[in-house]
Amino acid sequence: MKLKKLILSLHGWIGLISGLVVFIVSITGAIYVFEKELFAYFNPNYCQVTIPKSTPVLPLSTLMKNAQEATEHPITTIRLPGSDEQRQSYIFESRKRRPKNKTVGLFIDKDIIYWDRIFVDPYSGKVLGKIDVKKDFFLIVRQIHQFLYLRRDVGSFIVGSSVLLFMLTMISGLILWWPKNRKLAVKRMKIDITSKKKRLNYDLHQVLGFYSFSVALLIAATGLVWSFKWWEGSIYWMLDGKRPDKNMAAPPLIDIRQNSSKASPLDAIWIDIQRNYQLHHGAYLNLLPDVQQANVTVHYNGKTWWSASDTYAYHLQDGKQYFKHLQNEKTLGMKWRNSNYDIHVGKIAGFPGMCIAFIASLICASLPVTGFFIWYGRKFKRKKTKAHLF
Repeated sequence: MKLKKLILSLHGWIGLISGLVVFIVSITGAIYVFEKELFAYFNPNYCQVTIPKSTPVLPLSTLMKNAQEATEHPITTIRLPGSDEQRQSYIFESRKRRPKNKTVGLFIDKDIIYWDRIFVDPYSGKVLGKIDVKKDFFLIVRQIHQFLYLRRDVGSFIVGSSVLLFMLTMISGLILWWPKNRKLAVKRMKIDITSKKKRLNYDLHQVLGFYSFSVALLIAATGLVWSFKWWEGSIYWMLDGKRPDKNMAAPPLIDIRQNSSKASPLDAIWIDIQRNYQLHHGAYLNLLPDVQQANVTVHYNGKTWWSASDTYAYHLQDGKQYFKHLQNEKTLGMKWRNSNYDIHVGKIAGFPGMCIAFIASLICASLPVTGFFIWYGRKFKRKKTKAHLF
């Protein structure tokens, strides 16, 4: 009994310490689960295009040129839709961040020097629109979710520490909830909506906490990867025994005069990808002109629970591939790390998984609120009882 009282006390105080941060992180996380879908819904003119009859997609180099004219900063990334998403625009981005060791100010917005996102119709080449991502609602939501909008080192520590404490409250809450017999278990798995406010609040706290326990722990555990390097390293150690080397070799020196291809290097790269992946879920091109390198990640259905993707490195002078890292070559730790985001937001299980992650996040946001009212009610009642004694 004394142990249970100690656990109850720790459960309450840890919840009070981390509650506000958990509430903020959970609400913003619930919003960000459907970030792509919500952005497309509110900005259809940027994201959706009409497919003209007998009109092929323009060369990537032409689309890149048109996008470059829409921004004064060099294009550094290209996001290409999946093979079954032909009515989606191509996205070009120019982005530059400050080095992690040169943080300016207290807030995270100073971390980004510039970030333009340009949407281009792949059939007409028309620039559909441009947004300043620094001011975009969904980026702000993500920055609050990850860093409380504080500078990276400060915000990561506060959010990560609060999430760790939240995991402790979930575990201690399950211990407190655990019934002595089957009859009590059935009772603790139901919410009596006809009960008084105080009892209803208590049921909402313990019953919803029980049902969301496993999903909430999974979301929290995968989220800690972005807060603490030691957490990420620990998972790598458990799965692989060590942290993998992800560095790519620099492109070899070539004689550009030997390039006989009439296509531009960028077009040659995309043609090669399309030749090898007639069916895919989208591609991400990261352009590194300073070292004449283009890294390409192609996502596809790997017919496993993992999020499958292959990575290639191309030379930007001749468009030829010189490095590849395929899904079936990855270690278990690499497969987990590449899938971590999709696990975190439930995308690993498709739309139903995202819905589960959304609901679980809302429940996680409610737990500090209902928990506070339970704590406040007990404290207020105790003080009121003492006052009546005098």
